Amino acid sequence: MPLPQPNYEELLHRNELVPAGICAADTWNLVYVNKALGHILDMPKGASEGSSLLSRLRRCGFDEVEESLQEPGSGELIAHHREGSLYIIRWKEAAGGLAAEDEIVRLVTMYRIPVDHITRVAELPWQELTVLLDSIHDGIWVIDADGITLRVNKAMERIAGLRAEEVIGKHVTEPMHKGRFETCVTLRALIEKRSVTMFDDYANGKRCLNTSTPIFDEKGNVWRVIASIRDMTELETLQRKLTDLEMETLAYKARLENLETEMDAGFVGHSAPMRRLRKEASKAARTEAITLILGETGTGKTLTAKAVHEMSRRSAQPFIAVNCGAIPMSLMESELFGYEKGAFTGAAKSGKPGMFELAHKGTLLLDEIGELPLPMQAKLLQVLDGHPFHRVGGTKPIVVDVRVIAATNKPLAKMVEAGQFREDLFYRLRVLTLEIPPLRERPDDIPVLAMHFLQETIKKNDLQKNLDPQVLNCFLAYRWPGNVRELRALVQSLATMSEEETITMQDLPEYMRAQSVQPQGSVSFRQPMREAVAELERNMIMAALAETGSTYKAAERLKVSQSTIVRKAQRYKIGLVEIAHL
Repeated sequence: MPLPQPNYEELLHRNELVPAGICAADTWNLVYVNKALGHILDMPKGASEGSSLLSRLRRCGFDEVEESLQEPGSGELIAHHREGSLYIIRWKEAAGGLAAEDEIVRLVTMYRIPVDHITRVAELPWQELTVLLDSIHDGIWVIDADGITLRVNKAMERIAGLRAEEVIGKHVTEPMHKGRFETCVTLRALIEKRSVTMFDDYANGKRCLNTSTPIFDEKGNVWRVIASIRDMTELETLQRKLTDLEMETLAYKARLENLETEMDAGFVGHSAPMRRLRKEASKAARTEAITLILGETGTGKTLTAKAVHEMSRRSAQPFIAVNCGAIPMSLMESELFGYEKGAFTGAAKSGKPGMFELAHKGTLLLDEIGELPLPMQAKLLQVLDGHPFHRVGGTKPIVVDVRVIAATNKPLAKMVEAGQFREDLFYRLRVLTLEIPPLRERPDDIPVLAMHFLQETIKKNDLQKNLDPQVLNCFLAYRWPGNVRELRALVQSLATMSEEETITMQDLPEYMRAQSVQPQGSVSFRQPMREAVAELERNMIMAALAETGSTYKAAERLKVSQSTIVRKAQRYKIGLVEIAHL
């Protein structure tokens, strides 16, 4: 088939000057071959027309290309020459004047990849190098000094969603231009001649960490750039699984603590202060001595008193709790000691027994004992000393067998000095003293208590809820002025009001989120410097954990090693809820 003549003389002349092999084939029968391709295919001058391109390729050892070339349309592949050289072969169907009617003319170009563009690693054979690279889980992308892609492994194909044939022999920026990547980290390493590590977002939704490292020749010039690409989406999936397992572990831990709670008569917590309190309460339960329970508001004084009762020999008898601060002064005596019929206007016709009588053979808790008026303190002292008492308006002496436990959040010793509390009653009450530490001094109990209260709430309201570990870390950093009562109320509120199954930081009240990232506590000049430094260090670690959610990120935030965070957290008894080693 003669070539169309108009305007092609100059084109043919240029084709003879380029080093790349160029030919035109009608149904793979050659109609034109330039000088370079004739040399590649070992074809004498003038012997090309009418020859089969496929036959010539087979004769020169390009057996692997025949099947690909016969596919319709255009294409590109890398082929091995029998001499060991690598060639890039590209083909496409002709458009315009080259193709006559009812004929398919293909234009084919071949050019050799220079030997210094072929990947060589420790002189390994090609097949062995391929096996080694393809066995690596991370993606590997190798380019030469000109930015031409020489090699990508199987993992890279999987991560980027491409085939090696699509990128080998092409400039490394081509996939970026096609929208596969947002950035080209490998090219940056080539230009800047230094190792570069950056995150790269791929079009298939994957987020990868690309570390590109240049390799230099003996003259100090960049010879290759090797990029190692790690699929971080897989790690994020593992992180989510770890978080789920962590929350599962906390749930199991809470259930175990619930069982321990039932066995230990109501105590929740496994910190050293709570273990000590449990031991002291157990000793108090074995006696009949009056017991004074001290602790800030909301620490669980009533629960502790009830635990002492349930561990005592009186556990089958009544446990009566009376809040002295909630009873009007005018009714205090009648509530504690009862009244006879007609004792005062509005009194029940049959009279009424007081709390002491109701607690006969059992335990009476006088909560907020510091609120008891001085006149009542005198009468109480008489009863505690074993004297009988009378109901209001009555004359019959009454003797009861009652174990008395008193509780207060007020400094009774200072009240004695101020004349607000009887000194003799004070000493009578403190035969045995149980002091409950505030929640901020036993942070290890916070996650256990939170999960305990969460289980209580979801069981009562038939809910499915869990706590994000960052929420628990925020709990650890908070000061809890209302102690256990405040924690319980907050968990109940979060469980019932949160719309999602997992309670997150966004569900917390603003005051808690704001305070959780602030250094806690204050330093007094009367405080020893070593203690002040330790307190500040502890609070900074707690704040960093609450802000970041892991010891690894907390270490970054505070510019120290992760091992330092873990070691100091153990020293300061900081409960670690989320520990990520990534």
